[in-house]
Amino acid sequence: MRTRAARGSFLDPRTKILIWLLANVVVFTWTPAVFRVAVMLAYFGLFLLERKGKMLVGLLLVYLVIVAVQFWLLPLLPGSLATVFATVTYFILVFPCIAGGAYIIATTSVSQFMAALERLGAPRSFSITLAVTLRFLPALRQDFRHIRDAMALRQIHGLEEKLECVYVPMLMGAAQTAEELSESATARGIEHPGKMSSWRPIGFHIQDVTVVLLFLALCLGGICCKGVLP
Repeated sequence: MRTRAARGSFLDPRTKILIWLLANVVVFTWTPAVFRVAVMLAYFGLFLLERKGKMLVGLLLVYLVIVAVQFWLLPLLPGSLATVFATVTYFILVFPCIAGGAYIIATTSVSQFMAALERLGAPRSFSITLAVTLRFLPALRQDFRHIRDAMALRQIHGLEEKLECVYVPMLMGAAQTAEELSESATARGIEHPGKMSSWRPIGFHIQDVTVVLLFLALCLGGICCKGVLP
């Protein structure tokens, strides 16, 4: 039986990288706001298609908080505090890029990243560094959860005690995790000089073409309408 896990993600990893680059073009060329919002809504639709509702809700909450700070909190603050909090509102401009990065990380496994970079002809040094980094961060998060559970079991509540109980184990655990990931990658033949294969099937399909055309249309439309629409 072919399950969704075996079939892979809704989009090819190379498509995800391409549409993220197009989203960056839309944002950093200062296209009209309607196109930036359209890119963000397109990503929200992709989150729904990938059944990542929990992450979508989290992104929506962050976006609503930033909007609330900009339109309701800033007018009530004095000049100095308003200047400090005004930097937060710049996240609205780059939020489509943040949503795109979150979408790539949430829906693409490390093996799919490696297979996509291999197809793109990326340098092996870059792909290996990226693979180890992507596996390193979840390992650190898991270590932090274990430390938090241990502190709750021992009823550690003071701020200084919590900092000490978190800092030292995390520092030691980070070094050990990095060494274990390096050994694991070497054992799996990541340093093999020949062409690498992957059991994760990747390839372009009709949905990849459709999504790329959508983001390309938003990119070109935003550039053409620059200065015409607000």
